[in-house]
Amino acid sequence: MSKLKMIENEKIFLCSLHKQPVMMVNLDSQLELNQRLLCNQCIDYMEPYSNVVGFKRVNFQEFLDNKIDVDLRHVESLYTHIIALKSQLIQLLDQLIGNTKDWIQNLQSTHQSQKEYSFFKELDSIILKQELIQNEKMNLTNQIKNINNPWGNKFKYYLGSFQQYPQYQKCQEILNQINESDELIQINQSGPAQLVLIDDSTEQQEKCKAIAFDPTGKIMISTSNNDIKMWNFEKGKITLTDTLCGGYSKDTNLWQSFQAAEEHKDPIYCLILTEKEDQLISGSIDQSIKVWMVDFNQNKLQILYSLVKHTSFVVSLSLNESGQELISCGSDGTIIIWRKGENNMWNFQQVVTNSQQEQGKHVKFLNENQFICLAYKSNYVCVFESADGVYQENIEKRVEFEKDNSALSNWPFFPIIYNKHKNLLCLRHIFHICILKVEEKGKFSIIEQLDYQNQDSYGTVTNNGEYLVFWGSRQNKYQIYEIQYQ
Repeated sequence: MSKLKMIENEKIFLCSLHKQPVMMVNLDSQLELNQRLLCNQCIDYMEPYSNVVGFKRVNFQEFLDNKIDVDLRHVESLYTHIIALKSQLIQLLDQLIGNTKDWIQNLQSTHQSQKEYSFFKELDSIILKQELIQNEKMNLTNQIKNINNPWGNKFKYYLGSFQQYPQYQKCQEILNQINESDELIQINQSGPAQLVLIDDSTEQQEKCKAIAFDPTGKIMISTSNNDIKMWNFEKGKITLTDTLCGGYSKDTNLWQSFQAAEEHKDPIYCLILTEKEDQLISGSIDQSIKVWMVDFNQNKLQILYSLVKHTSFVVSLSLNESGQELISCGSDGTIIIWRKGENNMWNFQQVVTNSQQEQGKHVKFLNENQFICLAYKSNYVCVFESADGVYQENIEKRVEFEKDNSALSNWPFFPIIYNKHKNLLCLRHIFHICILKVEEKGKFSIIEQLDYQNQDSYGTVTNNGEYLVFWGSRQNKYQIYEIQYQ
């Protein structure tokens, strides 16, 4: 920073009497300018208690160095950071523009591929009571939604950085219109109609507490006490291919078992991985929720921070479609909404009021602003929806089970499975594995309640919504049902 430059030449400042260099300045306002400048001889003859200061003190150079120059450096630093922010925003906007073009290209490619059709195929469809046409329409609808859903969720995530701009609201309205259009198509499609037993011949005496499928639906993984079993899955039949003793192995392309329990003080009840696969969120008996950084490339898991609001076990977690809201429920009876803020940090947002005043055992987001809660003992599935950012129960959409199990308790380990493309909701309510259909305007109807007469059953639904698979201790075997649609 350049020094302050005095207009006058300092060498011309001489006292008016002795023509000697100035040492002091008399601040008497009655004196002329030149009479105020005092040399050493003037000082010897000046009156006591005169209002004088040193000549250098009237120089503002030191003040500017200590004040204005410091502020100026801060502003220059601010300028540098604003330029960097501008660069980041430009990159983000360029990415959104590129994503928009890719989205358009995906839809155009799908449209182009459907421009040709076969007359004889159409004729066959008419003869077969339109079944082929209906299947093709369903397949095409699913293709479109498989394009729109990931792009829409990605846009909602990145657009969060621009909430203060008027264009943000318009973009959100367009995304909602796309989603509503897909939902309208969805509710006009068929839903689950019944369960048909396919196979129950595979026995396992050891307890199975979890079942999962790979993305292709051809590999099933289940637990057997402390071991992991791998199965081939083909048309509702399973064949054991491998058993991994004591945990996961990286050599089998599965995540290596991690020591999360070293961070939690007590056992972990629930885990959830974000859509971007950059964060793992865990809930524990120790009443805490912990957020972990995940790096699959380096096979690393690192604790970031804890969310502490529950006063008892944290038993269930779920993320909404955009990944911007997290819901948790605990044995303390509280349902809590957490929302992503700056630097992707989760912040407490709301304790949701539950009309049942009963602890929840399962929560599950079904879309961006609707979730369900399966309670501990009550005979209901409660539906909650967001209005102006605040979640409230919609009692009109509450689902009441036909069979009363109120004297018993619901366990948290069987997951709630929601397949948006199939209008399918699968959950376990105490002794019953229940299949529900998502109806118009987000309401639900019970299609089937599979009476198992045992709480100790664990399972899932295949990713394509075609099969229900579960293991139960009553018969100590895997049971596989085909989910038929109408």
